[in-house]
Amino acid sequence: MIPHSERRDHRQERAERMTVRVNPIVRPRLLDLFCGAGGAGEGYARAGFDVTGVDLADMPRNPHGFIQADALEYLEAHGHEYDAIHASPPCQGYSRLKAMHPDKGWPLLIEPTRELLKATGKPYVIENVEGAPLHHYSDLFGNHGVMLCGSMFGLGVERGYLRRHRLFETSFPVPQPACRHQGRAVGVYAHGGHSGKHRMLYRAEAAEALQIDWMTRDEMCQAIPPAYTEYIGRAMLRAMRANKPKLRGGVSRPSGAPCWALRNTGERQWKSSRRN
Repeated sequence: MIPHSERRDHRQERAERMTVRVNPIVRPRLLDLFCGAGGAGEGYARAGFDVTGVDLADMPRNPHGFIQADALEYLEAHGHEYDAIHASPPCQGYSRLKAMHPDKGWPLLIEPTRELLKATGKPYVIENVEGAPLHHYSDLFGNHGVMLCGSMFGLGVERGYLRRHRLFETSFPVPQPACRHQGRAVGVYAHGGHSGKHRMLYRAEAAEALQIDWMTRDEMCQAIPPAYTEYIGRAMLRAMRANKPKLRGGVSRPSGAPCWALRNTGERQWKSSRRN
């Protein structure tokens, strides 16, 4: 006879058999193209993505996964392996520098980047400066985008707000916040910029205004404040969840799979919900 202390309640055994083993939450993978030192990637990481950056130059201070490669070549070969993609093609050819230095052949990569991003079928974002040929609002033709400014997120320092307008074309809708320009605008300009010392931020102030503390000042000049991409990343996650196919009981299944094509945890979870 089995001692009472060693007996197992049949109800406990049944409950254990029906227990659903749920895998740890897996963060969706985001590919950060033309990543620089990781300002945009940091925002996506804060929003909940696992970020891998790609840049032609070595970026030793980028705090995320990093691959040194040509961004467009890597996108064409491996873009389909990720859940979402961000791209920040070089901005010089679309900025005021183009007019100041008309003899320089700045690369114009927005169009080829957009074509490759659409070919992946993944949610995407393209970022660039004001004046770049990007959709930056939602229209009747299914285009989406947003313009962001540091004042929308309370970025700045005691002597002024950060006014760093950036355009973001997106494959999903993003609510447009309002600018809150009050007082003096300040910024982080390359090589001192052309706006006078009263508007220019040096290393310590720049780190505070951008909420970036791991970059050099030269890297900050090109950086996207993480607050921008955290905002966009949260909108992207909402869109991804809204478009994810569901089974009864809220269980997800692979896109395009029939309802009976359940696997592993999903199958157990679905059967358990049927019993309950």
